[in-house]
Amino acid sequence: MNAERDNGAPTWTLFRYHNADGTAKDWAYRRLPDGGVEVCWGRAGAVTQTRTYSPAEARDILRRARDKERKGYVPLGDAVLRHGAFEQPRTPAASTPKPTKPSAPAVDLSQIAAGQDDFWF
Repeated sequence: MNAERDNGAPTWTLFRYHNADGTAKDWAYRRLPDGGVEVCWGRAGAVTQTRTYSPAEARDILRRARDKERKGYVPLGDAVLRHGAFEQPRTPAASTPKPTKPSAPAVDLSQIAAGQDDFWF
């Protein structure tokens, strides 16, 4: 069963398809306590259609999720559905490593061929 987040809101497994015209559509599923599966789909930001499947049909829904990926849907992970739009939990930004000070060369290159003409430059 999918975990619940944000004050008990159910968590969905979200997939998104990006159309060539810049629009997108969502397809998501979540497991229900009785073993069934609920699926919802629609235009990204306006998901309005849902259907509930019995526990016996759950395996078919997981197969359908794999089929969606093969068709070009991108798995986006866990999301919460609010007012027809999916919201994904924010993850803390990875800290940017601080630049390190370049170390001095082990050998002082200025002393190589000191006093000779710099003809090779």
